[in-house]
Amino acid sequence: MDELYAAAVANVRQPHLDRMREVGVSPATIARIGSAYPPFGVFAGEVEKSSRFLPGQGQPHVIQPVVDGCELIDLVAWRVGNPARWGLVNGTGWLLNADTCLGSRWDAERLTLHATPLDWLRADAIGGVVLDWDAPDLLTLRGFDRIDCGNDMLAGTLRRALTKPARLPTIRVTEARHVA
Repeated sequence: MDELYAAAVANVRQPHLDRMREVGVSPATIARIGSAYPPFGVFAGEVEKSSRFLPGQGQPHVIQPVVDGCELIDLVAWRVGNPARWGLVNGTGWLLNADTCLGSRWDAERLTLHATPLDWLRADAIGGVVLDWDAPDLLTLRGFDRIDCGNDMLAGTLRRALTKPARLPTIRVTEARHVA
């Protein structure tokens, strides 16, 4: 995955930067988030129906790092023309900008979520994007007092995900009881 990300970052050219600016991403945002790690790369591939990104043949995709605990754990790939459809390289990432988002839980008790990685970039890379709505870690978002969502559809999806009843395993007592 590190090699794929390095290759994607090396593929970025001025037309890619110009295209990001055309769709509303500030050069200052790219520079700011680029001080911690490269903000994005470009790599050809396809997003499968299972939401996995297969690098190789296909259209160019924006590649962004998914970092957790200051460690690169996954890459999210999406196209500027369809930012609501993305894929993960290995499927372990669940929240874009997790370190900052989850760290804010301890001081502000407030989180901002965006519908797409492009929306997140347009908002100066503040807040995060839920990348996997089925991830068990999603329930950690219940710890926030307030979550601001970029649109009504995202708010509805979040509300449904956080109010879904937790699945409990069957619990059985196996100890033999002696009746006197």
